[in-house]
Amino acid sequence: MSVRTSSAFASRLQELSTARPASVWKAGRQDSAHWRAQFVENGYLVIRDLLDAEELEVYREIYRQLMAGEIDTTAHRHDLGSHEEQKQKGEENVCQIMWPSAYVDNLQAGPLHERTCEVAKLLLGEDMAFDFDMLIAKAPQTNTPTPWHQDESYWPNMPDKRATSFWVAMEETTLDNGCMWFVPGSHLKAVRQHRPAASGAHALQCDASEAEGVPEPLMPGSCTLHHGRTLHYSRGNSTQTPRRGFITNCRPEAMVLWEREHGFDHG
Repeated sequence: MSVRTSSAFASRLQELSTARPASVWKAGRQDSAHWRAQFVENGYLVIRDLLDAEELEVYREIYRQLMAGEIDTTAHRHDLGSHEEQKQKGEENVCQIMWPSAYVDNLQAGPLHERTCEVAKLLLGEDMAFDFDMLIAKAPQTNTPTPWHQDESYWPNMPDKRATSFWVAMEETTLDNGCMWFVPGSHLKAVRQHRPAASGAHALQCDASEAEGVPEPLMPGSCTLHHGRTLHYSRGNSTQTPRRGFITNCRPEAMVLWEREHGFDHG
């Protein structure tokens, strides 16, 4: 894709990754021994402190510039909450910016992308590779839920369905501002019937409820990750502060190539 990129963060991202490479970060995590078993059983996982405070500030500034339009992402910016009436003038209900790594030089070489790919390899195999990234933000008082869905419902029918999406919190996520909810074990069952959240809407939804699910509030710099078939959703943001998630997705390298050969790039 051809877009105008920003080089302002390139050297800083490289410095952060060099200071604490993904392999060193993982080796220092005593809880990593249990990650795979939890992911296999539940279809999702919570990882505390994926980013430290210094690293998080860099990503927050990148996020701010992308959201403010200082880095122009118009071609990849959408309202994922367009199935409901606009709640706040001048604000998307649920702002989605696809492919931030296409706009920020060296973003894929930074600690967030490197560590999430390292975790994906630990959980699903050494052939796991970066597929795509995106930002999803809920501005204050937008009160727009993200409907229950399974990511696999958005994707083509690939031969190898191993995939995991990481949702990294830029600030504390709570029940009131829209933390993620998951249905444990739903990745082991069939994909439920999905339908557009409203006529003409991009967002898909399926039948599920909070009674089935578990909320997972996060502190800043921590993340959830989930299988492509795991049911998940989030409430709207009813608070006075934003709720911002930085998302990466990984799947087998052969399947990333398969997608591109079939004209699918998540754009």
